[in-house]
Amino acid sequence: MKYYQLSEDDFLDHGITSGPTLPDESIMAGKWVEADTLPRLVYEVDTPDDEPCQHFMSGGAVLASERFIQVLRGAGVNNFQCFPALLVNPETQKQRSGYFLFNVLGLIKAADMQKSSFETLMEADAEGVDVSLVSFNNIVLDGTKSRGLHMFRLAESPAVLVIDESVKTALKGNRPEEGWGIVFEELDSA
Repeated sequence: MKYYQLSEDDFLDHGITSGPTLPDESIMAGKWVEADTLPRLVYEVDTPDDEPCQHFMSGGAVLASERFIQVLRGAGVNNFQCFPALLVNPETQKQRSGYFLFNVLGLIKAADMQKSSFETLMEADAEGVDVSLVSFNNIVLDGTKSRGLHMFRLAESPAVLVIDESVKTALKGNRPEEGWGIVFEELDSA
């Protein structure tokens, strides 16, 4: 099985410019979040009113469109939570709905650390950091550790969102005319 890092397309001109402060143990921790612990989810975007917003945006949080989420569910992905969010253009006050704060459940220690190249940001310790946190230069994945999930975050670097071939195929096959606003980077596997 092939795996890919899924990320926002950095070459796009528009996206999230600000949003609410989320609780510390929120969407990047891979844990269940209770909706009542979240603030009102209003995000400012700099997308012109006559253009569609990206379907997948990051920047302090991950927001996904309803259409993007439907494709994930259709591909068998079910380890995530969605919380309704409102997008607002601060210059015109135009509001857009149909977007969600996107929380992937579960961090998986799936990188082959002997074959990957990285810089250590924080060492693991007995005080609660289970896995050393790193910034990868090159990720080599141990696919046997994916637990059969179609999508997951890496415990070693929670900002890294990994999808399998079936999810990539579903996203490519259901690509909207304006695109998703994402890029796929194939990961090496050990």
